[in-house]
Amino acid sequence: MNSSVALNQNPTLAQINHQLMRFSLPVIPREKIQVVLAHADRGKLIASLNQLDDPNALEYVRSSLTAAQILSANEEDDQGGMDGQTNDDDQGRSQRDENNLMSDRAKFHVYGGKAALCFEADVTRGGVPTIALDAASATGPRSYNWGQKTRIQMTRAELPVVAAVLLGARQSCEFSSHGADKTKGFSMERQGTKVFTKVFEKGGGVKAVPIEAADAFFVTSLFLLQIRKISPWLDASSAIALVRSTMHMQQAT
Repeated sequence: MNSSVALNQNPTLAQINHQLMRFSLPVIPREKIQVVLAHADRGKLIASLNQLDDPNALEYVRSSLTAAQILSANEEDDQGGMDGQTNDDDQGRSQRDENNLMSDRAKFHVYGGKAALCFEADVTRGGVPTIALDAASATGPRSYNWGQKTRIQMTRAELPVVAAVLLGARQSCEFSSHGADKTKGFSMERQGTKVFTKVFEKGGGVKAVPIEAADAFFVTSLFLLQIRKISPWLDASSAIALVRSTMHMQQAT
């Protein structure tokens, strides 16, 4: 059985999509909300989302997504044999992060043995969507000192470069001169199946965390979310292609 947080009667789209992802169902794009509600009873849909372990509830949600052309008939058949089981191999990570996608300000935590990271959707003073990166040192098992965290707000120029590392279009990146005193910075480097991330600050040492593939998926989705906010005319595929082509241009110079 999948452990999940029950939706209230007025859930956010992020909460609904988090519930869908836990059962390997496609998420609902914002522009498709009204289409889904045109094919499904709102109250029954929410009730079914809260009971996805039940075959009848799962079938109702699948039918609603299929009617809205979010889930194709072939995908519905393929997922039918999964019995509502999530693909997440690390239930501990999934459970401790189940609230990460439920806030209006999307964020995702990555936990390591000596430090933890928090990637959060943010906005610059100039109103440009970006990502804020927090890093905190471990104080014990599964305990981190967020009160003494190092916080870095990525610039508009850094956003696609970091996205390129996460997408595999670039091997590494490093940026410094962050903060009022220009004493903070961060680096990311692909190492095998992980993206090794370091956050450093003068007098605060280095906080390093390897981002595994399962976590990299959600972190990357946050970056693509912010990039698409900057360029709303791009769909997800176009945003990914543009990031990769831009990196190829840089490497050619």
